[in-house]
Amino acid sequence: MRLAAPQENGGIRLRRRGYSYTDGLDAELGQLDAGLFFLAYMRDPAAFVAVQRRLGAADKLNEYIKHVGSGLWAIPPGARRGGWVGGSLLGEYAS
Repeated sequence: MRLAAPQENGGIRLRRRGYSYTDGLDAELGQLDAGLFFLAYMRDPAAFVAVQRRLGAADKLNEYIKHVGSGLWAIPPGARRGGWVGGSLLGEYAS
C-alpha cells in the first residue's frame, strides 16, 4: 500500500478495488482456477501507468502475481435529470 500511496507518487490518487473469483478446477491440470480482478478508476490513465511502473519495479508480491490481461474503458459521468449518459461530455449542458 505504501508504494501506491499518493504521498509516494506525486499526489496521484487512484480509486482501486479488487474482486476475488474462483471458477472450479481447471479441466486440463485439475488445479483451482482462481484469481483476482483488479479495477482502478482515475481521470488520467497516465496516472495508473506511473503507479503501476513503481509497483512493478519494487513490489515484493510480484513473485506471486501472474498478469494475464488488461483493458482500458472510458466511463462517462451519470446523466442529469432530463439528460442522457455522456451528455455533459458532449456539450448537452454547455452554456
